[in-house]
Amino acid sequence: ALVVVLVVLVLLLGTSGLDYDVKRIWAFQRKRFQRSTQKRQASILKRLGRSEHFQVDLRQIRDLVISLQLGTSMDQTLSRSLTQAAEQFKKRGVFGERLQRQVETKLSIAPEEVLKGLADDFDSDNLRDLRDRLETARNGGMPYDKALSLTVQQLEEQIRGDLRREIQQTPIRLTFPMIGGVFLAALILAMFPLVMYLVQSSGVSGGF
Repeated sequence: ALVVVLVVLVLLLGTSGLDYDVKRIWAFQRKRFQRSTQKRQASILKRLGRSEHFQVDLRQIRDLVISLQLGTSMDQTLSRSLTQAAEQFKKRGVFGERLQRQVETKLSIAPEEVLKGLADDFDSDNLRDLRDRLETARNGGMPYDKALSLTVQQLEEQIRGDLRREIQQTPIRLTFPMIGGVFLAALILAMFPLVMYLVQSSGVSGGF
C-alpha cells in the first residue's frame, strides 16, 4: 500500500507541474552543496600542501572575456578592464572570488599574470590560451580586440558543442527512468490485487 501511495504522489507531481518547482529547489541546493564541498576540499588540499583546482563553467569564462572585450573597446587598458571585471564578478561564486584575489595580488605585476593565476586555479586551457593571445597582442602581434574576439568565438563553439552533446544524450539518460517508471507502476498495479488477496487470506487464517 505504501508503494502504491508513493506512485500516486509521483504521478500527481508530474501532472500538477510541481515537479518543476521541486527540480529548481533541488538544483539550488545541489549548487550550494557543491560550493561547500569545493571549499572543504580546498581547505584539505591546502593543509596537505597541494595545489587547489576549482571547477568553472565555460559560460563564466566567456562572460569574463566579453567583459574584457567591452572594456578594451572603450579605450580602457587591460588592467582597468580586469579591475572592473573583478568588481562585476565578485558575487558570482568561486570564480568571482578567485578573480578578485588574482587581481589584488598580481595585477601590479602584469594583467597577463592575473589570467595565468586564474588558469592555474581552475586548470583551464581556455584561460591559458587567452593569456597567450593577450601576450601576443601586447607584443604587437594583434590588437587586443581581435585576441579577445577569437577567444569568445572559441568558447561559444565549445559551449554549443557541449549543448549538442547534452541534447543527444538526454533521450538515452531518460529512457531507463521512463521504462522503469512505466513498468514499475504497471507491475505494482498488476500485483496489488494479489497482495490484497494474500493479506486478506492471512487475516482469515489468523482468525481461525
